Amino acid sequence: MGGICTKKNRSAAAKIISCFVIVSIAVVSGWLGFVNRGKQPCPDVTVPVRNVSASDGGSEESLPVSNDELLPVKEKAVVKFVIINKKTYIRKKADDKSEIISTLDKGFESKYLSEKEEYYKIRYDDFNDGWVPKSNSELIEKETEITYAPKHTLDTAFSLSESKEGEDLGAILRKYSTVGAEIAVIKDGHVTYHYEYGYADKEDKIKVNENTKFRVASLSKVFTSMLAMAEVNDGKLDLDADISDYFGYKFRHPKYPDIAITSRMLLTHSAGYSDKQGYREALSTVADSADYYSYKPGSKHLYSNLSIGIAGAVVEKAANQTLSQYSRDRFFSPMGIDASYYSNYLSDTSLIANCYFHGTVKYSRESIMESRESKNVSPGYIYYTGQSALLISAVDLAKVTTVLMNEGQYDGKEYLSPETVNQMLAVQPVRTQTKYEQCIGIRKYTHLVGERDMYYHTGNYYGVYALLAFDPADKSGVVIITSGANSVRDDNTIFGVCNDVMDYCYSKLL
Repeated sequence: MGGICTKKNRSAAAKIISCFVIVSIAVVSGWLGFVNRGKQPCPDVTVPVRNVSASDGGSEESLPVSNDELLPVKEKAVVKFVIINKKTYIRKKADDKSEIISTLDKGFESKYLSEKEEYYKIRYDDFNDGWVPKSNSELIEKETEITYAPKHTLDTAFSLSESKEGEDLGAILRKYSTVGAEIAVIKDGHVTYHYEYGYADKEDKIKVNENTKFRVASLSKVFTSMLAMAEVNDGKLDLDADISDYFGYKFRHPKYPDIAITSRMLLTHSAGYSDKQGYREALSTVADSADYYSYKPGSKHLYSNLSIGIAGAVVEKAANQTLSQYSRDRFFSPMGIDASYYSNYLSDTSLIANCYFHGTVKYSRESIMESRESKNVSPGYIYYTGQSALLISAVDLAKVTTVLMNEGQYDGKEYLSPETVNQMLAVQPVRTQTKYEQCIGIRKYTHLVGERDMYYHTGNYYGVYALLAFDPADKSGVVIITSGANSVRDDNTIFGVCNDVMDYCYSKLL
């Protein structure tokens, strides 16, 4: 009996001790939470992907001094709104004879943009502006909260969609009647901001998101050149060797049969190939075609899609893989990027965007998906892939671009040696007829933005207007991909929509 009674007593004591420990832990945890309240970021804001130190590429001064600097800034401001007080039309212009866009019901409220004579300009949906008569509306002011992008966002890829900067970028894109767009901003060698606008598929109301894949036109040339430099880095390719050695037949300019055509010539648009040749013939026929420019190979730059296409075929021969296979193994898979030159290598083809030209579909997602790469195709057989076929998002292309700013590294892993990066970005001794200097697969332009000496490339494909630009001096840059925007260009041959977005990003975010 005594033993049974003792066991019960020990059991009761154990229960009391356990309860005391649990309560104590709860009290201490609650006290610590109270002390640290406000110090942790809310779950709905952007937080760093990883810790960043000065050794990662930023200076001591550029690093965040507290978590607060990683959070968006919210400020109160008085903002004008327009309220519709009776059912009315919204028109394309401030003119009662202008095209009617839609009808707005009484009580509809929108942000005021501007006014002209008897009309207010308002935003009537997420992506479009229009004009309503003042007689059918009322202008009011009210206090609202405006969000600004955080000052420091190293490796956070903070979305600008709900910020003041996002509003401003949207206004620029609307100015050019853009259908869809992606913007990625690089700061201190890291992708820091991104912004998405409009539709990947306007007809089905599918909005652009940060994973939307655009066919990025000639921005593909920069990455194809990086693949070539990766082979130089790995000892698989000599930029100054005769490319004929990879194919078993001669590549020669008929007027200069003793001059070997090299990868350097192809990647600097100085080999002499004219785009008049197109891609209809077998590459062996193109190799010594009569359709060359008249200048001596290697002496002069004349932009040539065909040259970069052939360079892509050289890369395939050197790697014994197609561009899609080699890019996946050498860059995309290790970097965690879902991108490819052909849609059948993507994990989700529903993320491909239509190409819009003047507001209508010029090249559809379905058409892009029809262009598939056979798993049995011989490397080097197709010679038009590398010049414009890359399918990628702006954020992912920006990640790739940071390799050229961080001495060949991304997230602590080396993809190119510092020497290889320097070789790619070195100005080449070829004459150009433009304001820029030619490097390997990319251009260098003095004072492209303010006093900055920047590297850049443009893209133009079925209404997709794109720009990749960066300044290695402070490791800043932008990747801009637009679809359906107006095609006006500036003096640097950069599309106006891309130039205005770049200028804004450098003035407000960098």
